Amino acid sequence: MAWPRASRLRFWTLVVTVTLGVQLPAAWALGTATGVRWLGLLAPLGLSLPYFLGLRNPFHERVALGMRAVLFPFFAWWAGSLVFVLLWPLVALASALELVEARQAALGALGLAVAAGVRALTREPRIVRRALALPGWPAALSGLRVAHLSDLHCGAYAPEARVARWVARTNALAPDLVAVTGDLIAGGAAHVAAVARALSALRAPLGVWVSLGNHDYFGRVETLIEALEAAGLRVLRNAGVAISHGGGALWLAGVDDTWADRADVGAALSACPVGAPSIVMAHDPDLFPDAAALGATLVLSGHTHGGQVAVPFLARWLTPARIITRFPLGLYRLGASTLHVTTGAGTTGPPVRLGAAPEIALLELRAPR
Repeated sequence: MAWPRASRLRFWTLVVTVTLGVQLPAAWALGTATGVRWLGLLAPLGLSLPYFLGLRNPFHERVALGMRAVLFPFFAWWAGSLVFVLLWPLVALASALELVEARQAALGALGLAVAAGVRALTREPRIVRRALALPGWPAALSGLRVAHLSDLHCGAYAPEARVARWVARTNALAPDLVAVTGDLIAGGAAHVAAVARALSALRAPLGVWVSLGNHDYFGRVETLIEALEAAGLRVLRNAGVAISHGGGALWLAGVDDTWADRADVGAALSACPVGAPSIVMAHDPDLFPDAAALGATLVLSGHTHGGQVAVPFLARWLTPARIITRFPLGLYRLGASTLHVTTGAGTTGPPVRLGAAPEIALLELRAPR
């Protein structure tokens, strides 16, 4: 992918500013706690250097196996630095009121922050169960269980074995249908075969269905589609299919990616029978208003990661995801249509989850009372 020089400059300016800027309070604390001021200055630079050397552009993930061990301390420190930013006012207040010595306050807060940073790198997706009463959902389909997976980003930080664990946990939920809403790979062709093998183990009586995301286009998308379908998954690109279950029927549609300018919600719903309930898989939640206008009953999206880093307990409102969408995570309603935005299982960029936990969602769809 060609990358203009001006874009490279903006990208590097942003990366360096954010990467080093976030670390400044923790670096101050490190110097204060140890009494070695120069350590607080050198630590951010020394830990960040391998990350900067390995970073080429934001569209492709190329991290050698050996580099992961080198980068793990950096990501743990960087995530801990984010936590310390929240703790810093408390440290300053405790020191100002002479409740505790500045050195002790800095050391305690820094230890807590780094522990949280390690946790942010290692946490596995939680299982989120939601019962949704959907307007217009028929009684014959009430109780349908849909497993919603998204944003696996199979790659250096989510290798095949890790994705396989997510698959096993999904199967343990015994869903009737599995919907995977895009960004299956981190980018490129290196992990196409791996993600296809891992996802081939998914099991659901009504099938395993896939829509594409923007990262799925950071390589040869046709190769990915061929691998997925050879593994038994069905990829829906601006198309739909009628599914019968328990005496009822629904229309399942998949919309192609918006970033690749291939999304066509109208085409995906064009053959939906009049009055039939519909589920639309659309990686980008910004497609929700279009789908709602066309009568979609339920839209399943990902893409946002819930911001991936957000203020704990306030992730729905205080998250970077709001820069790109007004639907960052959770449930939304427009008229009779419902949107479910999952935070997804994987990560992109820094493999860090703070305040926006990764998840695998199980949705039980019910008729309204």
